[in-house]
Amino acid sequence: MTGSTPTVAIIGAGFGGLAAAIELGRNGIHSYRVFERGDSAGGVWRANTYPGAACDVPSPAYCFSYELETEWSARYGSQPEIHRYLQRCADKYGVTPKISFGTEVTAAAFVDGRWRLTFADGDSQEFDALICATGQLSRPKIPQLPGLDSFAGNQFHSAQWDHSVELSGKRVAVVGSGASAVQLVPAIVDEVAELHVVQRSPYWVGNKYNHRGDGPIHRLVHRVPGLARLQHNAEWLWYELRVPMIFNRADPLRHVYHALLRAKIRREIRDPLLRKMVTPHYKVGCNRVLLSNDWYPALDRSHVSVYAEGVRQVGPRGLVLADGTEIDADVIVWCTGFTPNEYLAPIEITGRDGRALHTEWKDGPQAYLGICAAGYPNLFMMYGPNTGSLTNTITFLLEKQARYIRMALQHLERTGGWLDVRPEVQERFNEKLQKRAHATVFTSGCPGWYHTETGKVFAVWPGSHVAYAKATRELVLADYEQAAG
Repeated sequence: MTGSTPTVAIIGAGFGGLAAAIELGRNGIHSYRVFERGDSAGGVWRANTYPGAACDVPSPAYCFSYELETEWSARYGSQPEIHRYLQRCADKYGVTPKISFGTEVTAAAFVDGRWRLTFADGDSQEFDALICATGQLSRPKIPQLPGLDSFAGNQFHSAQWDHSVELSGKRVAVVGSGASAVQLVPAIVDEVAELHVVQRSPYWVGNKYNHRGDGPIHRLVHRVPGLARLQHNAEWLWYELRVPMIFNRADPLRHVYHALLRAKIRREIRDPLLRKMVTPHYKVGCNRVLLSNDWYPALDRSHVSVYAEGVRQVGPRGLVLADGTEIDADVIVWCTGFTPNEYLAPIEITGRDGRALHTEWKDGPQAYLGICAAGYPNLFMMYGPNTGSLTNTITFLLEKQARYIRMALQHLERTGGWLDVRPEVQERFNEKLQKRAHATVFTSGCPGWYHTETGKVFAVWPGSHVAYAKATRELVLADYEQAAG
C-alpha cells in the first residue's frame, strides 16, 4: 500500500458516514466505498418516520458547515426535510454512486494487515481501512416482556413506524416518554379515541422557539450575502454557551432553570396530580432537555391518561402495569429507545490476535477520542464512545472526527501499513475523561442511558465542542503503534 491511496470501507450513510465520505472526497481520497443497509442515505433520518418527527437542534446549525441549507420550513427542521438534505449532500459531493444500498455488514476482521468485511449474503471484501459510522441510535429496543407476542392488536417501535396502521378512533398505548414520545403524542392526540402514555421516568421539557421558515429571518437570509453563515455561527455559539450547565458547579444557576421548567409545567397542565407525575426529580442537564410546546397540553387532554408505573407484561388486550393496572389498547407504540451502549453491534469486530471488540467492551465501550480502539488497526469510528453531544450540534463533532480520520489516511497513503493507538494512550485519555465526567451532572443519578450501571459515562462528551476540536486538531503519531506497508 506504500505510496498509494488506501482503500476505505465506510459502514453507514447517515450524518456520520456522509461526513466521512465527503471529507475524503473533498481532499482527493476517492478510494472509498459506503455500505448502507437501508435503501437511501439518511441514517436515523431515513428510518424514523413517526408522526411529528423533527430535530431538536436548530437546523441552521444542524447541517454541515460547508453545506448550509436555508430552505427549512421552520427553525427546527422536520424529518422529511433533514432526510432530503442528506440525500442532496450525498448527490452533490459524489457520494451516492459510491453507496451500496441494501447491504448489511455482519462482521469485520483484521486479517493480514487488511480489514475483511463479511456481508449478510455471505460475500466478503477487503479494504486497507475501515470507518464505522453506524451511529448510537440505530438499533431499536423493545423490552422482552412476558406475553409480548400475545397482543392481538398492532404493535411497533416508533423507529419502525407502521404507516399501514390506522390510528383514527383507536385506543393507543404509548410506552415511554422520551424524545420520540414527546414529538409523536401531540401529533396523534387529536386522531385517537383514547391515548395511554406509560412513562418510565419523566423528562425535563423546555419551550421550543420554532419560528416559521417563511418569516422575515428567512427572507433576510436569502437576500443578504453571508447572513446564512452568520446565522449558522450564531446558533452554534448560542448552544456552545450552554456547556457550563453540565458541570455540578453550575448548580446555583441550575436551580433557576428548574424553577422556569416547573413554571412551564404549572402553566400548561391544570391537573395537580398530573403535574406531580411529569415533574422529574433529578438535575436538569444530566440527560437531554426535550423541547415541546404541545407535550404537556396533550397530556392534560380528557381522553389522555398518564401512568407512572412500568409495564409488567403484555396480554392479548393490552398492557399490565407493575401495580396491576390493565390498559386495553388496539395499538401499542414502543417509544423505548435504542441500544446505545452496543456500539457497532451487531457487527462482529475482530482485531489483532483474534481479540473481539464487543467482549472487550462488555463493561462499557471506550476508545481514544471516540475514534480509535487499541488493538484494532486502521479502524476508525464516527460518533464513537463519549462523543455524543448534549449541548450543541453533533454535526460539528462529526466534521472534526472526519478531519482526524482523513489525516490518518493521508499518513497511511505516504507510509502504507497501519496505525494502532497505543493501549496506554487510550487508557490515559479515558482516565482523564472519566474524571472530568464525574464532575458533571451525568453521574448525578438521573435515569439517562449515558452511563453504565457502575457509573461509567460512555455516551457523551463531558466538555465543550471547542475542547473536542482542539483534541482532534492534529494526528499525533507518537500516540500510535505503526507498521510499514
